This record gives sequence, C-alpha cells and structure tokens, in this order.
Amino acid sequence: MRRKIGTVAIAAVIGFSGFFSTSFSDTASANLQEKLNEVQNEKSSNESTRNEKKNEVNNLQAEQNRLAAEVKQLDLAVAETKAKISAKKEEIDGTRQDITKLQEEIVVLKERIEKRNELLKDRARSFQQGGGAVNYLDVLLGAQSFGDFIDRVGAVATIVQADRDILQAHQDDLQLLEEKELELREKLASLEQQLTDLEGMEVKLKQQIAEKDKLMAELKKKESETMHEIHELENEATVLAAQEQAIKAEIKAAEERKKREEEERRQREEDERRRAAEAKAAAEAAKAAGKPAPPTHVTSPPPPVSSGNWTRPATGSVTSGFGTRWGSNHFGIDIGKNGRTGDVPVVAAASGTVFQSFYSSSYGNVVFITHYMDGQTWTTVYAHLERAGVPAGTSVSKGQQIGIMGNTGFSTGPHLHFELHRGSWNGSKSNAVNPASYINF
Repeated sequence: MRRKIGTVAIAAVIGFSGFFSTSFSDTASANLQEKLNEVQNEKSSNESTRNEKKNEVNNLQAEQNRLAAEVKQLDLAVAETKAKISAKKEEIDGTRQDITKLQEEIVVLKERIEKRNELLKDRARSFQQGGGAVNYLDVLLGAQSFGDFIDRVGAVATIVQADRDILQAHQDDLQLLEEKELELREKLASLEQQLTDLEGMEVKLKQQIAEKDKLMAELKKKESETMHEIHELENEATVLAAQEQAIKAEIKAAEERKKREEEERRQREEDERRRAAEAKAAAEAAKAAGKPAPPTHVTSPPPPVSSGNWTRPATGSVTSGFGTRWGSNHFGIDIGKNGRTGDVPVVAAASGTVFQSFYSSSYGNVVFITHYMDGQTWTTVYAHLERAGVPAGTSVSKGQQIGIMGNTGFSTGPHLHFELHRGSWNGSKSNAVNPASYINF
C-alpha cells in the first residue's frame, strides 16, 4: 500500500504539468480550482477519519488496561486459592496420619484387652475347676484367725474386681479411640470436600483468565489493525498534501506558461520579421551593387502545434519508420532534414518535464521528457540533436523548442530520431510504441 501511495505521489508531482496541457484558459483554471477543492475536501475527510481512529485506539487501550487490572485480581485470587489448596492438602495429610496413628493404638489396645480378657477367663475357669470350697479352705487354712480369713477372702475379691475395672477401662479407652477415629474421618471427608471445592474454584478462575486473555488478544489485534489504518491514512495525507501543493504549483505554472508561450510566439514572429527584413535588405543591397544576393542562414519555422495531447516534434518527411530495419528493430521514427539549410527546430511533442539531457554515444545529444496524461505516464526521446537541449528539471509546454535537429552520435545524416514509450524508458525499450499511432506525421 505504501509503495502504491508513493508511486501515486511521484506521478502526481511529476505529471501535473503534462496533465493540464498546452494553453491556460479560464476553463482550465476552473478545472484546476475544482480539483484543488476536491483534494482539500479529501484532506479534511482524511483528518477527521484519523481522529476517529485515534479515539478508537484510546478506547481500545483503556479497555485493555481495565482487562489487565481484572486479570491481575484473578491472578491474585488464583495464587490465594493455590495457597489454600496447599494448606488443605497438608491438613489432610496430617489428619490421615492421625487416623493411622489412632488405628495403630486401637489395634494395640484391642490386643491388650483381649489378653486381659483371656487372663480373666483362665482365672474363672481355674476357680470353677478347683471349686470354691478348695479355694476357700486354702484361704481359711492359711489364716491365723477367722478375722484373718475374712480379710483374705476380701483381698481375693478386690483383686478380681480390679481386674474387671482394668478391663472396663480398656473398653472405655477403645470406645473413645473409635469415636475419635470416626471424628477424624468425618473431618478428613470435610477437608477433602473443601479441597475439591478449592480445586474447582481454581479451574474456574483459570478459565476466566483464559477468556480475558483471549479478549485481550482480540483487543490488541484490533488496536494493531487500527494503528495500521492510521499509518495508511497518514501516508494518504502526505500524498494529498503533495498533490495539493502540486496543483497550486500547476495553477501558477499554467499562468506563467501562458505568458511565456505568448511571449515566445511574439518573439518568433519578431524574429521572423527581422530575418525577413534582413534578407530583403541584403537582396536589395546586392541588387543595387549589381551583385548576386549572398546566401543566408535560414531557420526553418517550428511545426505548427496541433490540437489534442500530441504534436509533431519537427518538420520534415519521415525517412525511417517504426519496426524492423536492417535486420534489427527500430524503436522510433526518423524525420529527415531533407537538404534544408539553416536550423530545424525540435519541439516537445507534449507538455511535460525534462528528466534527462546529455550526450550519448548512440543517441548523440539527446533529451528525455516524461508526460502524464489521463492517468498514464509517457516518455518521449529526441536524439541526434545538434547541441545539448534544455537542461533536466525543465518544465516544457507542447510545441516549445527543446533543441535543433543534428547529426550527433550514431547517425548517418542530419535527422531527428524520435521515440514514444507508453510508461517509462528502459534499455530494452520494451515500452516503445509506434509514434505514428498517436501523432499525425
């Protein structure tokens, strides 16, 4: 796009002198002014659109800042949730360890109760097998008195009761451990549910972050596209500004060209009258002296300027046409001097700008002119001139003299080699067209 705009700008700046051709009139002035108004309106529209796009970029950036703040809060929430998850996992691990420890204690306690229970069963079984009387007689026989016997029987009963109390205590401890284990399992289930909820919350937070990241990417893409549009509009504004200046310059140049052409016309008429008067005076003086009239150096008049975009570059007959010649291609038309004496003017075939004027071993003294007509760039070439023509950078009008027909460079006699290229000139001359298709020779 930039390359295209740059090309248009170059064409606009270079080609306006050719686009608004020949004589400047009130109609041409009105057309130029109308074109200038159009360009100025386009500049105003361009500036308005650029301002709208800049506001759009500001809004997009504000939306991105808002999203960034939300994403930051979500990131903090995710970090906090992860910390809670880690804490819950540690708490769950601790609870599981407590349960395992309790389970181990329960197993040990159950084993002790079982052993105590077996011991009590053995005592009861021994008591039943031995009979109560035997045990009673042993106790009685061992007593020193009846009171001592009573004491001995009470002691045995106390021992038996103590064993039963220990067994009951073991059973109470076992029940307490089992209740604590149940409590810890309930706590573990609650912690695991909390962990599941936290992990679910983390997933949702990450989904929200992903959605906002996606929206952020879309906003950035839209901002980038809008910035690109702004850059394109700025490039277009540069072209419009250059075009505006070129039109203003062309309005001024057209006015100056009108004055210059009128002055050149008067000068040519005056020169022709002067040369005619000098020739007449010389002839009369020779006649009065009885001598033949001396030869004079007569300059041929320039070709008349025709209507339309193009005019003939020189007077004279076509000595060689466009196409195949001597086994090779002839990319132009040759106009001969036809034995005429004096100078034969060479004029610009259309209004344009001289972009090269130098001596070439093949072309001799040569002038290149670029033209811009109806959206098309053209190039004309004027070769074998007698001397260097107008310098590069000169803006010329259709029919304005740019040189004298000559015989410089690779030439077999005085003539003008004229080329017409639809587009730019190149070494292969691939854009060359037959001038006779556009100019009446």
